[in-house]
Amino acid sequence: MKHGAKRKHKAGRRHSWRPLALIAVVSVAAIVGILAVIRPDPNPDVQHNASNAKDAAPMRIGYVPYWDQDRAFAVVDQNPELFDEISPMWYAPEANGDVRLADTEETVIDLPAVRALQEQGIRVIPTVTNLRDGDWDPAVVQALLHDPAAMRRHVDALVDLAVSEGYDGIDIDYEELGGADRDAYSEFLTSLGTALRSAGKALTTAVHPKTSDAGYDERNLAQDFAAIGAAADQVRVMTYDYSWDTSPPGPVAPADWVEDVIAWTVTQIPAEKVILGIVLLGYDWGDGPGATVDYEQLQEIADHHDAIVRRSDDRSPSFRYRGPSNTLHEVWYEDAASVRAKLPLVSEYGLGGAFFWRLGGEDPRVWPTVREMLD
Repeated sequence: MKHGAKRKHKAGRRHSWRPLALIAVVSVAAIVGILAVIRPDPNPDVQHNASNAKDAAPMRIGYVPYWDQDRAFAVVDQNPELFDEISPMWYAPEANGDVRLADTEETVIDLPAVRALQEQGIRVIPTVTNLRDGDWDPAVVQALLHDPAAMRRHVDALVDLAVSEGYDGIDIDYEELGGADRDAYSEFLTSLGTALRSAGKALTTAVHPKTSDAGYDERNLAQDFAAIGAAADQVRVMTYDYSWDTSPPGPVAPADWVEDVIAWTVTQIPAEKVILGIVLLGYDWGDGPGATVDYEQLQEIADHHDAIVRRSDDRSPSFRYRGPSNTLHEVWYEDAASVRAKLPLVSEYGLGGAFFWRLGGEDPRVWPTVREMLD
């Protein structure tokens, strides 16, 4: 995978932390088969809609992965004034249009945390993703996109989910689609955006980065930026994975490439809807595919091997070390200095803000940098 695709969370791929979860059956209006641990909502009658968003601009948005959400929520608890929106990765689509948990064994839906965030003025817009049980599943999305009844059922299920659980909207992250899905995907997002706004909710969506309509591959062709920009309230551009797990070692999000992506994107989508993607992770390439590492992990590696950190011209950090059997490893990652090199794009292009993939294990110096540059 390349150019912005988020990764599996299985060990050796995306991440390795796995929270323990007890599973219970939960009924959600018009949604079939959702399993979750849902802690009792202390105030279930409280409804929050899109009008509750903070007035401050640009937006600052954090993603919460279900497999590491304790650490991710802790980042928000420590910096409550920093975030305008939080998107927990909790849900996934079914081929018939229903909605299920992103991982039927591990997802823990925490409604008390949702209410606590909303009471502080932080919108909660959960992500619905086709990363299902640790694997990307484009076929399930393609099935519902090309079945009009299933598409209508899916739109209704997503709106019912946002309303019944008191979320502020829905974030769609459907990846690995093909060119043949382009029109149907645009139609789906258009219908969903209209339905959510009618219910007082927002539609946000993630897109793969590209510098032309065709982009780099089928995934890019599947996404019509002009149509998506018209359909959604917010378009989150995954401006990272310039180098990825199966590519040669290299920078994850070089600043010049990130700017090229944004410069083209704003010709297709109103700049105020465009959200810059900032990745806070890295890759460790050795003998085989690169392993995803967070800042805390790679610092332990660097300290253990007395590695020397070098920086490219755009401040992207990297280091090398010798692993088991004397295998040469090369690590590229993101930290506060490399993030600082890209954040000015928000003001330079008049963007709606920045999102951070993902919370938990990042360079702690990132957050003072964000406060300084996105106030």
